[in-house]
Amino acid sequence: MSLGSLLRRYLPHLGGRQLVVALSVPRRDYAAALIGAGWVLSAPVPELDEPIEVFRNAGQRSYLRAVTEKKVVTGVFSCLDETRTPPRVITGGKKRTVDWYKAVGVLPEACDSVECDVPEFGFLAELTGAAATWLARIAVPAIDLALVGTAKWLREDLAAWVGNGAEDGAAGIQLANYVLPVGDKAATWATCIIPSARLGEGEAIPAHCRAAILDGYGAIKYLNDITVPIVVCIINRSVADDSAAELVVQARVSNSRPIRVAEALRWRPPCGVEALAFTVAL
Repeated sequence: MSLGSLLRRYLPHLGGRQLVVALSVPRRDYAAALIGAGWVLSAPVPELDEPIEVFRNAGQRSYLRAVTEKKVVTGVFSCLDETRTPPRVITGGKKRTVDWYKAVGVLPEACDSVECDVPEFGFLAELTGAAATWLARIAVPAIDLALVGTAKWLREDLAAWVGNGAEDGAAGIQLANYVLPVGDKAATWATCIIPSARLGEGEAIPAHCRAAILDGYGAIKYLNDITVPIVVCIINRSVADDSAAELVVQARVSNSRPIRVAEALRWRPPCGVEALAFTVAL
């Protein structure tokens, strides 16, 4: 998880080049999900206007994400009624008093009206300090990460629970609460999950993404076609196939500049994990 956070910090140092980090792991399980959690939790805190001001400035057919202490409401803005005390608002098909909302953000594109519970922040958000600004992060998450691989496996990884094992009786939180994957019934999202095959069919990683995590050979084989600033390649050593490693090595020897992971990124791989990093021209 710390690698995801450190990679975000390294963004300003890229100088227009692409950073490729390859990790050789004993098994692929949870690697992409944990790196993704670190990336999302380390995003800058969004600067939001007061909810009443967002509602006042919203035009008809604007799309908003409004967050109460317990609910996330995403959808089209309908109206604000300030003739009543307290003022009422209809957004996402829900009518509430404005003072219920703690954080509101404007969405860049149309979406369906969806309401869901606010994802709990749990141990990792407390550990990273993100818990203090959780509702603002839920209202306007950084939508700048893509996970590429076998979608079923990635979603299973995100369904895993993580918590503080040193605390008696501590309840865990699903990794999805931190990574916030795009989903049909999701009212807030930060990360798109792209099946590897879709890249082969011509689908591109969205332009707003700043990082992509390629999980396994099926995703890594499209490395040369990916132009986001940071790419992480997860090489699974439990598979008796060196194709993914060979692709990374080929990219490494093609006019790249090596990066010392421990010095430049200030990250040391845990036991059993090997890391290689380099930059290439975009």
